[in-house]
Amino acid sequence: MFRIGDFAKIARVSGRQLRHYDRLGLLVPSYTDRATGYRYYTAAQLPRLNRLLALKALGFSLDQIGRMLSDAVSPTELRGMLAMRKSQLEQSLAEEQMQLRQVESRILQIEEQGALRDYDVTLKSEPERDMLSVRQSFADMGEAVGAIQLAAARGTTQLRRQVRDKLVVIAHSDFDDEALDLEIGFTLTRPVNTRIDLGGDAVMALRRLEAEEAIAGVVRSGPADQTHLAYGALGIWMEANDFRIDGPCREIFLEMPFTDPGNIHVVMEIQFPVARLE
Repeated sequence: MFRIGDFAKIARVSGRQLRHYDRLGLLVPSYTDRATGYRYYTAAQLPRLNRLLALKALGFSLDQIGRMLSDAVSPTELRGMLAMRKSQLEQSLAEEQMQLRQVESRILQIEEQGALRDYDVTLKSEPERDMLSVRQSFADMGEAVGAIQLAAARGTTQLRRQVRDKLVVIAHSDFDDEALDLEIGFTLTRPVNTRIDLGGDAVMALRRLEAEEAIAGVVRSGPADQTHLAYGALGIWMEANDFRIDGPCREIFLEMPFTDPGNIHVVMEIQFPVARLE
């Protein structure tokens, strides 16, 4: 089982949303500790959550969604609804087109029922590393993506290839707080004196990225808006192998993103520090 904060990270929704869905009876925790009030969820609840999110993105009210969830709307029915919604969204702005792709990927996860197919989860240790990074808070994901693009561009031009390793994004508390708390930077092959100004008070500076004794990681290659499929697979693996999340999630880009504005394909490794359940 996962506490609400860890389940939120795996499902890529906020803890605030999960608490709201609990109050409405749309997604009730698998277990609630009466003494502490802590909510616990299981990976088996991901398909129901994905149905809820897909229906919500398609424009249905939460009351309507509650009735549909009770009737167990099938992936085929959802695809029919998606086709109708798609004809409307094709005339909207680019951010709405991104929303449509996210709906499609949620439906894909429903069809897979959270299977580990195509994902090879590995358990390993990570050594301490030098890193040039900046930690910032963002109001939404669009703002965060803009900052990652800027950091990638500045780092590529201002860090020599011999010292620049991988672009890394560390989520310190990205799915439960009002703001996204992200650290963005590059791992390095050796320390450097370089500081990279990103504008305002944002400056990428040298620090040591902590070592981790146990990291659960999965490498994925595909559309950026389907990243949550790999997160779901990691959650299933952790639950099946009696692990819990034990630190901030890391996204390591194995290929530099944003080099082609028309290409939304990313190659990355998603890492969660983990510890055995006691």
